[in-house]
Amino acid sequence: MAQFLTLLRQLPVGPLCSQLALWLLLTCLALLWLPLSTLQSLYLQAWVAEQGFWLGLGVVASACYLLASALRLGVGELLSRQQQERRKQLVMEKLSVLDGGERAVLREFFLQSKSLVAMPLNHPAVEELKQAGVLEQVGSVEHYAIEGPVAPMKITTVARTRLTRQLLRLPEGAPSETQRAALLAARPEFANSLARGRRHAA
Repeated sequence: MAQFLTLLRQLPVGPLCSQLALWLLLTCLALLWLPLSTLQSLYLQAWVAEQGFWLGLGVVASACYLLASALRLGVGELLSRQQQERRKQLVMEKLSVLDGGERAVLREFFLQSKSLVAMPLNHPAVEELKQAGVLEQVGSVEHYAIEGPVAPMKITTVARTRLTRQLLRLPEGAPSETQRAALLAARPEFANSLARGRRHAA
């Protein structure tokens, strides 16, 4: 089965190839199925009789190609859906077991009111959330002396639809001074250092 899927993936599929195969199929079928009187009027009776084997081979070859192309597209779509479901499952599993550091990383998007937040790629919580499909890198990497490689990150669509304030331990409505102080104290260690580094760079 694996070898069959490999062969299907290697099959050259494209609009031009498919159109050529379809036209070949239709042309061969038309020549084979045309009434004898029509072939005689077109002076094709003798030619079709001589080339009957090759016309039949053209029908078989083009039909097999079109069938294989349809199978390839169908298998590709099925595998893509399975991968999407697997990614959703990984995200759900990760969101159900978030630790304090991972919650703090995700809260940065809400505390900064941004959809993109620069984060160090080597940070354990950032790396874990990225591997689980919760975070996604969307920009180029910059290198800092302390944090190392840093890149803009965003919450993936799958994860964003499942994140709640309760899950991130965010207060409902406007936070009190005590709650705000607690949230700021629990921010990732890189949040303030990156902000200072960018101010100095500017």
